[in-house]
Amino acid sequence: MTGDVDSSGSDGAGHGGLSPRLWIAIVASGFLFMALILIWSSVGGVLEHFLAGVALLLVAVPVAYDAVRRLRSNPFNTDVLMLTAAVGAAAIGFYEEGAAVLILYHFAETLEDYTVDKVRNITRRMASLLPQRALVKRGGKVEEIPVEEIEVGDIVVVKPGWRIPVDGRIVAGSSTIDQSTVTGESIPVEKQHGDVVLSGTLNLTGSLEIVAEKPFRDSTVSRITKLVIEAREKKIRLERFIDRFSRYYTPATIVLAALVAVVPPLMLAQPLTTWVYKALVVLVIACPSAIVIATPVTVMMGLTRAMWSSSLVKGGIYMEEMARTRVVAFDKTGTLTKGVLRVVGVKPTSGFSERELLKLSALAASRSTHPIANAIVEAAKSNGISLHGDVKVEERPGMGVSALTTDGQLIMIGRHSFVNSQANHSHVVHEELRGSVVDVAVNNRFAGTISLSDTPRPEAREAVQKIKRLGITVVMLTGDDERAAREVAEHLGIDEYYAGLLPEDKVRVVRELRQRYGPVMMVGDGVNDAAVLAAADVGVAVGTAGNDIAIEAADVALMGNDLRIVEYLIRLSRRLVKTLKANLLLAIGLKLSLITLGIAGLIPLWVGVLGDDGVTLAIIALAFPLLRFR
Repeated sequence: MTGDVDSSGSDGAGHGGLSPRLWIAIVASGFLFMALILIWSSVGGVLEHFLAGVALLLVAVPVAYDAVRRLRSNPFNTDVLMLTAAVGAAAIGFYEEGAAVLILYHFAETLEDYTVDKVRNITRRMASLLPQRALVKRGGKVEEIPVEEIEVGDIVVVKPGWRIPVDGRIVAGSSTIDQSTVTGESIPVEKQHGDVVLSGTLNLTGSLEIVAEKPFRDSTVSRITKLVIEAREKKIRLERFIDRFSRYYTPATIVLAALVAVVPPLMLAQPLTTWVYKALVVLVIACPSAIVIATPVTVMMGLTRAMWSSSLVKGGIYMEEMARTRVVAFDKTGTLTKGVLRVVGVKPTSGFSERELLKLSALAASRSTHPIANAIVEAAKSNGISLHGDVKVEERPGMGVSALTTDGQLIMIGRHSFVNSQANHSHVVHEELRGSVVDVAVNNRFAGTISLSDTPRPEAREAVQKIKRLGITVVMLTGDDERAAREVAEHLGIDEYYAGLLPEDKVRVVRELRQRYGPVMMVGDGVNDAAVLAAADVGVAVGTAGNDIAIEAADVALMGNDLRIVEYLIRLSRRLVKTLKANLLLAIGLKLSLITLGIAGLIPLWVGVLGDDGVTLAIIALAFPLLRFR
């Protein structure tokens, strides 16, 4: 029993030896080589044509099969074009070149398939972070079972040095966990009884017993791998354009080849065989494989590199949008700040003491899950205030809460506008107060204010400045008051901020920003900001590891909380788009050049095959640096 799977096997094509397609090409090469020996030795004759014909037949049959199989979906597919060129060459007496065309095509396609499979399998390697088997406590005994058989509620034993197979919660033991593969955090974290642990993370020190909260198929790593693979289906604009372009490009090249074959002999009395040969060269070179494959391979590499950086991008379309981003809008609480509010000031009015104001406020907030309510309750508890008695609470999202106690007191706590609607007052907020300020009223009488503060994340300022250096405007949206928003915005160097926003206000502001600047990226926590994340061109949720709702809701899900990854993703997306455009220009430019040389009769048919598939492999090679982008 080991904690990790054996990852020594190879990927992609090549499992279990050479592919049948490659074997056919090798055998056909032998026949062609014998035919060429006869030609070079000046023996010639029927045997030479017979050997070349056998080679041509061997490689033509599988190509013909693939051509017919794909005929309905694409009548002008690459196999059709290559088969036409090879048979056409044989028809005008170039048996050896016809065979060479398809042999080279087989070798090139095998190499291309192997390379593309390697790229695709990169996204599946993350699944290899999970063990194949696990120890589970059942019926008082510990048994070893396949990880797929782990059920919700099972107690999984994870020893030091093993990876955690499923998402769960520690019920026995404590340990240091390396979460870098999922969240990107390089520093291991301490985990103890009651803490949540994620699949794919590495248990470093102590033995743990974990109660499974999800089956293996729904674990964090499995879900991420599945979503990245599915992300390929969301094509970028340029890819959709290429799909449409290919529908017209291939028929156009066939018409061009036909004109090359027919016009010079008819109009200029040129030799038919010479121009048919040139037309076949044009047909081979014009195959659209390099143009079609350039986009998906490049996008897949960008998506994979983002995944390696603990960022789940739901599709290439979102990387394209990130490359176009002109505004990054951040939510404040829990995104730019740590999201842990604490009470920093209590200012009662005449007739109330600080302790009484805090107690009444905490009583009203005790049934709410809002961060401000939690902070007020914690402040009361830390001051030794007991919160006895029941309250009937009515919560107004984005505004505040009102609570009716058992002794008939009506307590209101929240925004100034909310409290002032029932307890009309024109108090002056104390200038010495800092952070977020909430008003409190008791029995429709203004009772005072409570101020709360939240600490910015340590990397937030650096993240904001890096984004600004890319020429992007940084904006902050918050439901907090003007004072708290201004403090954070000034501290972090944010260009613009909007305070006192309700959820619908944030959506309105994002739309206004798009009209003023261009595409908007919204960064939030993925749950409370669901509406505005959906309204933005790209919605980015931070700290989503283990949070199913956030992973599903966002266009981009950051497993960790480091905001500097936002700037990295923008740079990666820009590099991806530049690489994609360069690859397409390379493909089209080289094909046009080779077609010109082919019409001029300066290159033979087999060089055309190398040119076509060589361009495809060159594009893949030029896209590979995206995997090393830092």
